[in-house]
Parts: sequence; C-alpha cells; structure tokens
Amino acid sequence: MAMETIIRLRSSSKQLEGHHGTAPLEEGPSYVRFVCDVKVRCWSRRLGGGGEPVRHDGIKFTLETERKHVLDGAGGDVFLDYEETRRMAWAVFTGMRELRCVDLSRSNWATPMPDDDAAAWIHRAVRRNHDDGLAGRHYRFAARVKVAVELVFSEPVSLVRGLVWLETRAGDTCGICLDGLTASERCKTPPANLPCGHAFHPPCITRWLFKGTTCPICRDDLTGLAAAPWESGVMSCPGCIMPSTPCVEDCPSLKALSLNS
Repeated sequence: MAMETIIRLRSSSKQLEGHHGTAPLEEGPSYVRFVCDVKVRCWSRRLGGGGEPVRHDGIKFTLETERKHVLDGAGGDVFLDYEETRRMAWAVFTGMRELRCVDLSRSNWATPMPDDDAAAWIHRAVRRNHDDGLAGRHYRFAARVKVAVELVFSEPVSLVRGLVWLETRAGDTCGICLDGLTASERCKTPPANLPCGHAFHPPCITRWLFKGTTCPICRDDLTGLAAAPWESGVMSCPGCIMPSTPCVEDCPSLKALSLNS
C-alpha cells in the first residue's frame, strides 16, 4: 500500500476518579474516560531512497481529545468481564471525534494498544475491590494516554499504482527480469507501462524504484511523478487516510495542523 500508518502508545496512566481507595466519595454512575494526546508526523519513502523513510519536520501536529462513556445505572459489575471492559475501552478510544482522520486499525499498532492497557488495569482493580467488598460497585476510571502516529507515504508504490497497465504481445519480456510479460510465473497481473513506453512486471519495477529513480532501459527520469498527498495538495489534511474523500470544514486534524504550522 502507498500509505502506511504506524501508531505507538508512548505513555499511559490510569486512576480512579472521586475515590479514596476504599469507597467512592459519592454515589453515581460508573464510567470510563479517556484523555488522549496525539502527535502526528509525516514521512516519505522516496524513489531511489532504499526504502528508508524521510521525515517531514515541517508537517506535524498535535491533538488533545477526550471522551467518556457512562454506564447505564450505577453499578460497575460489568468491569468484572475483561473482554467486555476491553470492548468498552476500545469504543471510547476510537469514538473520539478528533481521531476520526486517523486509521486506528489494530494492524497499525506497533505497541500494546490503549484498550488492552486500560482494560487490564481496570479489570484487576475491580476484581481486587470486589473480592475485598470495597468500592460499592461504583467506578469512575480515567486513562490518560499519549499516542504517536506516523504516516509513511511510498513514492515507488504510488507511482507504479498510477501507471497504465497494458496487455502485451506474446514474446514481450520484462526489462528487468527478462521473463515474459504474458502468462508469467513471476506476476499474474498486467505489466506496468512507464511514461517512456517501457513495460515491466509491477513487482519488478517497484523493487527497482526503491533503489533507482530512472527507467532501467532508457534512463528516463521518473522523479516528481509521485508525491505524498500533503506535498501535492490532493489531501487537505495529513491525518486523513483517504485522499479521495476531502476533509469536512470542521476537521479537527486540519484545525490542529493550521494552529501548529
């Protein structure tokens, strides 16, 4: 994929609010509250860069957001179920309006995720208090987390995806591996046709462009044909994952970017 999202949990602290350790200071509905500080940075894997991402120091912004989920009724026995607690924590975290432009998919996390971290602590605290007959079934949990988001754009992958793919005649070969372009065992997809007219297997030319910036045959320069959305102006907000879907005017990430720029 041309855009990668890498998310890391930088720090996490949890506490019981309105509680002195043995019982709540006042009765009331239980809840889970997340306060989140998000730092977003943008990177690019350049043509000929060997795959090493280059950070754009001028494109970064931070977000502060908060969301609370109040349980129906006053009881907090639901926290005795770890999986239900984890689902609740995940729903609270991902439901933050300011994070709607960030792809929070579980596959994008390089560290333990906030829901697992918070749910494990909540479950242990409630189980301990339940066993000791404390807390009166009223719990008000607050998790304060700091999250780092890296958006990594790949110029080689984006360029090849944007090329015209053409069916070729029998006998035509890939200019890199020299295998046939039709019915090849190396690649089942149509060949990628560079602007200069030379065709290659998409995997072959993609690997080549991570090391070089020109056509392998005629040395036609390919730099400038692919640019990160935040560099090309296609995407108004670096936090948005889908450049084809422009941000709405009140996009929190776009506002944060303007305030930090």
